Amino acid sequence: MGKKRRLQKTLLAQLALRVGKFLLKSQLFTLLLALCALGFVVGKQVHPDPKAVPFEELFENLSVVSYRDSPSDSTARFVVELAARGRVFSQYDVDERRFEAPVRGHDYRRSISITRYPPLKVRGHVDRGFWLELPDSSTHALLPGQFDELYQTTLDFVKPLSVAAAVVGTLSGYSTGYRIGTWSSSLSNPKVQARVLAVPGIGRMIAREAWRRVLLEPVVMAQESDAGRFASVRRTQRIYTNFFRLALTDSNGFIAHEVARLDSAGCHREARTMRGFEQAVECAAGDTCDLSSTDFAAIENWANLLDRRGHWAYRSTPPRGEERMRYFGTLAWYGVAPSEPDERRIWVGRRFLVRYGDTEGFVADEIPLTRVGCPIAWRDWLRGDSPYLGTNAWTAQFMRESRQFAPVVQLGRGIAGRLRGKD
Repeated sequence: MGKKRRLQKTLLAQLALRVGKFLLKSQLFTLLLALCALGFVVGKQVHPDPKAVPFEELFENLSVVSYRDSPSDSTARFVVELAARGRVFSQYDVDERRFEAPVRGHDYRRSISITRYPPLKVRGHVDRGFWLELPDSSTHALLPGQFDELYQTTLDFVKPLSVAAAVVGTLSGYSTGYRIGTWSSSLSNPKVQARVLAVPGIGRMIAREAWRRVLLEPVVMAQESDAGRFASVRRTQRIYTNFFRLALTDSNGFIAHEVARLDSAGCHREARTMRGFEQAVECAAGDTCDLSSTDFAAIENWANLLDRRGHWAYRSTPPRGEERMRYFGTLAWYGVAPSEPDERRIWVGRRFLVRYGDTEGFVADEIPLTRVGCPIAWRDWLRGDSPYLGTNAWTAQFMRESRQFAPVVQLGRGIAGRLRGKD
């Protein structure tokens, strides 16, 4: 038996030796090694500081989970999941303010009333707006040109190109070298993960970034082709967005007056929900307190109220007459008046094209343009000074998803520019 094993080992060694000799003589293997070396050099240049903290990668891939331990719980608990390459490596309990090991397998507690907010990945940024003309009652679908303008469906062609680029990079050895070159600063590296979690105040930063993720959820417009449904959702989003901006700068005390009016009209739930949302916005904007699950739940409660009812004043609108006209005039002044159901045109302004899970859509610019509402990973898109983000959304998405090739493209552009200069 021992002689047979020794014979097998000898045969395997001889086979490995032959394969090694063949590869050394093969020009293809030499090319693979050269591409791997190129990827390693590019990776080292992209991430020259091994002690740098990859905050953008951390915040871009976080997701938020809300759940109740039991159906009788009045408030939900919020947990932030931190992931690298689709794998959760840690989670942050917002209320306990501590990091915990990720949950593996089935967790019965989180199967009760769970809500998950997956990462919002930016596909591109559209820096122009347009008037959306709603079709008449004879058809309920958006016109093809309008649908393409809204969601930039032409960007879908980038998907196969990005997949092909990733496959080519992996097979050629370039991706392997690039990952080796960036391993010292990659969030996939367990040492980098430990270093990130040890940064002073990182829990507070993660909680605020997670709060922004929940804040943006009500204004995510998925690829909705039904014109009536699209118009209804946009009306609710307009009220939600303008009320958020009002909560940031309510110099005239409108919200306090409205809360008192709702209470006096017997609409105590609406008053509590409005006040809770305002307090959550004030806490996040002032950065003087630690966010808790109450601040997260305030967004869910307010968005749920608007989504189900269309407006908070559905039970407290003054009767017809001068008081009613004055009240709706005040709401219109602040941009939070109910919209007319027969609206024929809708303004769709500048927006982020986003992907979350398998769904694609857009987020209007209004909330991200505020300091408190803009995710950290989105700020380069607004500044436009990132090395791999261009003014063209199609190119920007390709370079974003295939960022390992961005330095090579930049190098090629530089060489081409110098050659043109010589001519």
